[in-house]
Amino acid sequence: AVVSILTSALCSASETATFAIGTSQLRTMEEEGFRGANALAELTTRGNQTRAAVVFLNTLSNTLAVGIMVLLGYGMWDTSGGWWGLLTGSLAVLILGQGIPRLLASRHPTRFALAAAPAVLMGVKGLAAVTKPVRKLVGVGRANGPDVPTQEERDVRELAQLGQEEGLVGEDEHLLIERAFRLDELTAWDVMTPRVDIFAWKDSLTLEEIIGELKSVPYSRVPVYKDTTDDISGILYVREAYAHYVDGRTTMMLSQLARDPLFVPGSLPLNQLLHQFQARRMHMGIIADEFGGTDGLATLEDILEELVGEIVDETDVDEEMLIRISKTQVLAPGGIDVREINYAFNVALPQLGQRSLNGFILEELGYVPEQGETVERAGVKIEILTASDTQVLTTRLTKLGLADREEPE
Repeated sequence: AVVSILTSALCSASETATFAIGTSQLRTMEEEGFRGANALAELTTRGNQTRAAVVFLNTLSNTLAVGIMVLLGYGMWDTSGGWWGLLTGSLAVLILGQGIPRLLASRHPTRFALAAAPAVLMGVKGLAAVTKPVRKLVGVGRANGPDVPTQEERDVRELAQLGQEEGLVGEDEHLLIERAFRLDELTAWDVMTPRVDIFAWKDSLTLEEIIGELKSVPYSRVPVYKDTTDDISGILYVREAYAHYVDGRTTMMLSQLARDPLFVPGSLPLNQLLHQFQARRMHMGIIADEFGGTDGLATLEDILEELVGEIVDETDVDEEMLIRISKTQVLAPGGIDVREINYAFNVALPQLGQRSLNGFILEELGYVPEQGETVERAGVKIEILTASDTQVLTTRLTKLGLADREEPE
């Protein structure tokens, strides 16, 4: 029992200390020849394998310690002794095997990590045959894969936080660093413009037919489609199209001018989407759904806005998104984000793959509603004030009390 508790204490302390050492600090200790630094570096590089081995050995030691205490108590005092053994063993494991070692290791992580690293590394290597199948079973990747950037990310964030506290890093710079690390947490779905809100032209149109819109369109790139916007066939560069028109090629169809689009899945993390934009030298990607259709589109500007906040240029329309009429009523345009409504109006409209209110309404009804139609969902009554042939333009939202809500059929 004593050996098991000591083993548990070693595992607890080494786990706490090992992953508290930053990458830059560890590199410095290696360069200066600290004893145990090389073993510690290998442990952190192994990452998931180290954690799995330490947790396995820790759990095994705790179980053995409690089991031995129960058997000793039962052998000495029968059934009542077994219960006392269970209680005593559990307290010993919690206090001596977990609490105190972790507390001491958190106060002196460098000393504990360097001292324990060689022994822990031997244990990790010895238990590799046991932990590898377990890691595969739970879907953990290669041990030397995702953990290294996670540690580096923590180091950078800590340095940025310290720099801000010392006045060396401004608040804007610190916020930019934090947002940069969030790019791998967000996906193309989070920033895309839904299909129902996409401005696009049919690819069979000619330059002469769109020249009126071409001169005033507030975009530098416009998708073109075959039959519907669910079948995007290319991306038209407005400047190129206008240059062809000026040169007299007025009868050219948009399909002849459009470039091949970049199709990406909606689940693609933003950092990977940014890499694809850089590699392909493109600024726009079409978000494909599981059936090969179109979910929406995402642009380089959408990604940059996640880093630096909203970018407003001379072509953006300045409009008041939510206009409050009373405590229970607001006016909202169809293009507003459902999340913004939920936050500002304190409601819980579900987000079923569509980010905009217009997309939410179309998904609920299955068609484009006319003026005066209403939708009720999650305690909110949505009245259509104006709508075009393809989308809802403005709405009035009313928060309903329990007595006002319609009973489900």
